[in-house]
Amino acid sequence: MEVSSVCTFSFQTNYHTLLNPHNKNPKNSLLSYQHPKTPIIKSSYDNFPSKYCLTKNFHLLGLNSHNRISSQSRSIRAGNDQIEGSPHHESDNSIATKILNFGHTCWKLQRPYAVKGMISVACWGLMWKAFFALVPILSFNFFAAIMNQIYDVDIDRINKPDLPLVSGEMSIETAWILSIIVALTGLIVTIKLKSAPLFVFIYIFGIFAGIAYSVPPIRWKQYPFTNFLIIISSHVGLAFTSYSATTSSLGLPFVWRPAFSFIIAFMTVMGITIAFAKDISDIEGDAKYGVSTVATKLGARNMTFAVSGVLLLNYLVFKSNIMILSHAILAFCLIFQTRELALANYASAPSRQFFEFIWLLYYAEYFVYVFI
Repeated sequence: MEVSSVCTFSFQTNYHTLLNPHNKNPKNSLLSYQHPKTPIIKSSYDNFPSKYCLTKNFHLLGLNSHNRISSQSRSIRAGNDQIEGSPHHESDNSIATKILNFGHTCWKLQRPYAVKGMISVACWGLMWKAFFALVPILSFNFFAAIMNQIYDVDIDRINKPDLPLVSGEMSIETAWILSIIVALTGLIVTIKLKSAPLFVFIYIFGIFAGIAYSVPPIRWKQYPFTNFLIIISSHVGLAFTSYSATTSSLGLPFVWRPAFSFIIAFMTVMGITIAFAKDISDIEGDAKYGVSTVATKLGARNMTFAVSGVLLLNYLVFKSNIMILSHAILAFCLIFQTRELALANYASAPSRQFFEFIWLLYYAEYFVYVFI
């Protein structure tokens, strides 16, 4: 019998009786009995760990096999060692891996669900012309996310242990450098767009709001009232910023339209519910570190029903003939997800899934606006 694996043994012996008739414990017969003629073979690869090698000494129980190591296995291993040992191969692999890992870490750092929502607003037919309008918007979102994660590291160890700063994928120093680069990039692009002074002011205000929201001693997020105000201002500001930046990049004047008023009103309500839904999964960590939010005061169950109720009311108030069917479908999906979260006893992981589902509703609404 030939055995070829990471740990290769070779031996030769004759067939013998496998069971010891004097052993009172039949379960241990194979393990306890050693035939007098059976040699104890020691692996020639004693220092090479393998899941197939549980011990270095093996009692051979009636196996008839051949004494040889597979030359093919050795040649394959030697070839792999030469390839892996190549400096050029290691260098290419290392650089490519570092770039991909850093890009993936940045993607996780800027809250992908929020970025998808902002990009989904874009009209893809005008995407290339209006591309630079997205840069300040994404820069503001990225900056606010970095600030929040830098100052919430201890809380996120409980609530979101998979975030880059908590898991160690990115250092705090790197996050600080990245936040400065992102904020300056957004400001430079905002000025280069030659947009209205109001747009520049809104962007600068958004950067300071991102700082005030997370950074002590101000840290508005720990007070329910200021938390509520910053959420409203950020979503209204986002709508103005998006509209102003897009019209500026396309060379169009800023004109107020009824449809724009509708978008601001509806999406501001949705933005508030998103912010409150985010706090549901953070209740445990926020309570431990003394962060007072509406969710910590009401509890997960009451907060979930409040968020769902406001969204359902939003679907009823803002309606048109085209929106009736779409809002009915989205409302049904919301009720189903609320029920699923209740069945999961409002645990942290299902609460995060519920929060991300509300972002899906947010994306869906922008597609409905195409038909207004």
